[in-house]
Amino acid sequence: MDLSESQSTSTRYCKLRKRVHEILEVGHPDDLSSRTVDYLLMVTILISVAAIVLESVPALSVKYQGIFEWIQLMSTMIFAIEYGLRVWSIVESKRLEFRTQIGGRIRFIFSPLALIDLIAIAPTLVSMLINVDLRFLRVVRLLRLLKLARYSPAIGVLWNVIGQERQAINASISILLLVLIFASSGIFLFENSAQPEVFSSIPAAMWWAVATVTTVGYGDVTPITTGGKLFGSCISFIGVGMVAIPTGILASGFSDELRKRRESYIDLVDEVLEDGLVTPDERRVMELTRQKIGISEQDAALIFRQVMRETKRTAQCPQCGHTSPTPLPNRQSYKEPMS
Repeated sequence: MDLSESQSTSTRYCKLRKRVHEILEVGHPDDLSSRTVDYLLMVTILISVAAIVLESVPALSVKYQGIFEWIQLMSTMIFAIEYGLRVWSIVESKRLEFRTQIGGRIRFIFSPLALIDLIAIAPTLVSMLINVDLRFLRVVRLLRLLKLARYSPAIGVLWNVIGQERQAINASISILLLVLIFASSGIFLFENSAQPEVFSSIPAAMWWAVATVTTVGYGDVTPITTGGKLFGSCISFIGVGMVAIPTGILASGFSDELRKRRESYIDLVDEVLEDGLVTPDERRVMELTRQKIGISEQDAALIFRQVMRETKRTAQCPQCGHTSPTPLPNRQSYKEPMS
């Protein structure tokens, strides 16, 4: 093989790898192959999870055992092929940390989404090598639902919020652990002599502390002494505030993330309308961005019209075809979240 043939083969190989990466990534609106693969993978995930759930019913497990095993085998093969192709083609990613042949692939393998992909196939492979409790494998295989994070904007928002607010979340968890230790220690001092079989130790009292601090209050373990009841009442009031802390952090993070995504779409629309025209390529980019960040068609159309009015431009909205040159007072009016 001469040099020109070698270069030609290498070029075809790189093009094939790039195309495989494009297909496996979340599909563009105009990429039928990529969108089809996305839908097939989502359907496979849902069918696999449904089979795992139904297999836990004894009557169905006995009657349709062969079908359940076939579904798990086929879904594992599909996920294994997907995982292998993702590792092979990841060097074509736009993210620079994944673009090296060896280091990039290693970094990708240990990324959150790649680990989820690995978990989707690992239980079946492990069961072929060693004897493992099937109930345990069934629970682990249910984690395949996390693979939908790649295709769901809502789950993507959740991942981003957790990543951005991880320090605040870690701080709230640390405070919560301190409160649990304090609560279990206190109730142990009050109730150990009265209920030694229930509050036999501080670790044993931890169950009561968790149920009380989280305000669940199962009622299977309750204080009977006056001091224990007063202490339990105080812990219940503290628990109401403790549960609200991580909830508030996540709610605030969601609001900030949605605002950032909305502003990024506004900036994109503003850039597209610089020349007053919306080309087919720009229309596809806007639609892809809208789907990626989870903005509805109605919100996108409203943003488009408002940007046109504010900048006194005239163009056709990609969603509704509306045009309007009337200016708005200022740009801030359409950066605020819509009710």
